[in-house]
Amino acid sequence: MMAPDLIPTVPETGVEPRESPSLTAALAALADFRKTHPKEIISLLRQLARHRNVLNVSFGRNGERIVTRILDVDEASGSFLYDYGAGNAENLRFQQSEENLFSGMQAGVHIKFVCGRAAPDLHDGLPAFKSQLPESLYRIQRRENFRVEMPIADPYVCTATLPNQRRVRFNLVDLSLTGVRLRSADVDPDGDELTIGTTLTGATFDYRDLGTMESDLKIIIFQNAKTSTDPIYHFGCRFLTLPKAKEASLQRFITFLELRRNKR
Repeated sequence: MMAPDLIPTVPETGVEPRESPSLTAALAALADFRKTHPKEIISLLRQLARHRNVLNVSFGRNGERIVTRILDVDEASGSFLYDYGAGNAENLRFQQSEENLFSGMQAGVHIKFVCGRAAPDLHDGLPAFKSQLPESLYRIQRRENFRVEMPIADPYVCTATLPNQRRVRFNLVDLSLTGVRLRSADVDPDGDELTIGTTLTGATFDYRDLGTMESDLKIIIFQNAKTSTDPIYHFGCRFLTLPKAKEASLQRFITFLELRRNKR
């Protein structure tokens, strides 16, 4: 959890779940990406909590913001808890805001949603904010950057050379025309120097009966998807040496996987 400051709170006046008309109008152009089914919204918020994805919350006429993470989603009460921001003054002003725009990234996809006034609460004995679940959520995945999730039970494999020249195996999490997300519980990010900006050379992707592909990769996102004592590391990577001639084959492969997922 982010380290919040203990601050005085403003009187609670209730939590307003409806979207602000002004923000709703601003998001109207994203209608194609709008999710309104409560179960789907709850699932997406829980994914953000599980992966500890950072969210920016914009509020107020002067464009102030706090940085937070979702801590818990309570379907029964129709609410969710999230971290205090870093500063006392910002947290206090945030509690007075009637409209708040949450935005962040989850698995390479932009997430946006609007909530009303936040109420002070507690989570595991520490101060947190509580808001009603949004009535809608925007999951913005542009076609040119479309990412398809890989099979979990029988994952596709990528083998690459680390900076220390060790050859290691990763499982594929998701895939797009521009990059891939890899997963491993075996590598040591510190010992293997797998920091953001690191290049993985000679990466070979084994798609089994669909063939293979090779490209160097650059790490642009790093995340521990579980805990420090039971880690599963995720590495968001960009293709560096993918030949243009391979892009059409990669697009067909992505389309094939998405169609197969939709039939389930």
